Amino acid sequence: MKDDFSKELVDSLIEDKKSERKLKIITRISILVIFVVLIFSSFLFSTENNIYSQQHTAIIKIDGFISPAEETNTENIISLVSKAMRNDYCNNIILKINSSGGSATQSKIIFDEINKLKSTNNKKIFSVIEDIGASGGYYIAASGDKIFSSPSSIVGSIGVRLDSINIRSLMDKLGIRSQTLFSGEDKGILDPFADMTEKHKIHLKKLLVNIHQDFIKDVKESRKDLINNDIVFTGLFWTGNEAIKLGLIDEIASIYDVNTKYFNNDHMITYNKESTYIERILKSTINLINNNTMSLIH
Repeated sequence: MKDDFSKELVDSLIEDKKSERKLKIITRISILVIFVVLIFSSFLFSTENNIYSQQHTAIIKIDGFISPAEETNTENIISLVSKAMRNDYCNNIILKINSSGGSATQSKIIFDEINKLKSTNNKKIFSVIEDIGASGGYYIAASGDKIFSSPSSIVGSIGVRLDSINIRSLMDKLGIRSQTLFSGEDKGILDPFADMTEKHKIHLKKLLVNIHQDFIKDVKESRKDLINNDIVFTGLFWTGNEAIKLGLIDEIASIYDVNTKYFNNDHMITYNKESTYIERILKSTINLINNNTMSLIH
């Protein structure tokens, strides 16, 4: 009995020692991994900074829906354009556009701010429309000194739209009634449960016309005498081949053609939104893990 107890005690001590050893190994490995990630991240950050320290053309992407809630918004785009303007190694800028529009306000602000930056700097800003540069996407493109596109790019749609859904008939069929309280006789102007009055239609139409006129004015000032037909202001859109005839664009060319013909820079560098330190650490860690995984697979 005594021998059995002694054996169990010894076994227990051995297991404790093994557990302690495993914990030490795991702790050391964790510290090593963190150390490697920090070293790798520092290397990555210095590499990213070095990229901007060579003569280049800056590429700034205008992608997708233009909205304060999306990546393409005033704060992000103007920050990137400003960064390129301040960088002595950046010779010129290309706005690479793939957007069908979005917020009229955001588009207008970006247009205005880019023009302000241009007035304080000699760097050229050229707009290159790839798949689509329509509505707000074209508004931003118009801030460039020249506009280019591919033959099949969609260009134009200079107009303003307001969507409102009326589901009153559906609610009536379902036997559901809306009970919305508001103060101010016109507060419910866009109430989806009520028919729009003629007074409200007139007001909204006037609002859209005013915004549209600002859009037209800015495009005309930007394109000067190049636009030769007011049909471009009806909201229609065209291919690049048709757009050049209407004065909406200057040439058929890709970003590579533009860089070679006008800027002749060996490097084109895409400017991206600044990440926080934690975001960079996480990105670096994920890249490190992915690279190691891929190495193991191959």
